[in-house]
Amino acid sequence: FHAPGAFAVTSAANWKDSLTARQVLVDAADRKRVIADRIAGLAAEKSLTVVDDPGLLEEVAGLVEWPVPHLGRIADEHMDLPPEVMQVSMRVNQRYFALRTADGSAAPWFAFVANIQADDNGAAIIAGNERVLRARFADARHFWDLDRKTKLEARIPALDKVTFQAKLGTQGVRVRRLVKLATQFAPLVGADPSYASRAAELAKADLVSGMVGEFPELQGVMGRYYALHDREPTEVADAIRDHYAPKGPNDAVPTAPVSIAVALADKLDQLAG
Repeated sequence: FHAPGAFAVTSAANWKDSLTARQVLVDAADRKRVIADRIAGLAAEKSLTVVDDPGLLEEVAGLVEWPVPHLGRIADEHMDLPPEVMQVSMRVNQRYFALRTADGSAAPWFAFVANIQADDNGAAIIAGNERVLRARFADARHFWDLDRKTKLEARIPALDKVTFQAKLGTQGVRVRRLVKLATQFAPLVGADPSYASRAAELAKADLVSGMVGEFPELQGVMGRYYALHDREPTEVADAIRDHYAPKGPNDAVPTAPVSIAVALADKLDQLAG
């Protein structure tokens, strides 16, 4: 993008150095380092930190040849969206990095990486990305507002139309198994059986919500928000989010009794199935 044209190469080292002089960073590890360091530096200037996302860093490093990070501003009217919604929307749709304030809350800024060193220090690029993000967050706002008009409980019947696995029935059938299992496990882990039963009943209801339909990564997370909005007990809401954990070998296991009961029900039902 920056170089005037072709050039002669005399060796592998000369090829790499000559490209660097022409603003093409050949080594992916170098690009990752530049992106990570410069984004962290821009964030630090505003007393912010970057949400750790190795997968996104890897992807962005593969999309640019001369990484030039920038910060953009998030409009105030979108700052009341759940931080998880903002982060996933930025990551999935735009490959933006989320930022956090000192207390861990969502910052009204985002980081992104351009592929050119613009003459105006990126002012036009930043404005364009801010404009695109406003549209993305407007879409997320639509799902957020629309979903909360329907109680989680009212979504349960729709699960009978969602296949879990051909030989294991629908998500609705599965939920009824989870309710029985969680109720049985509850006394064994010190959980309230009624809370465990309720959490299991609502655990998969957010799968048929608009937000999770758009961003499957938010399953459970949105269920918790919607349960709290419906004034369900906190233990029930937390279990809806936490019953998916652990999602991998490095993920923490649930610690709250109700969450443990529902998580065990979910995992053991899958193993048995």
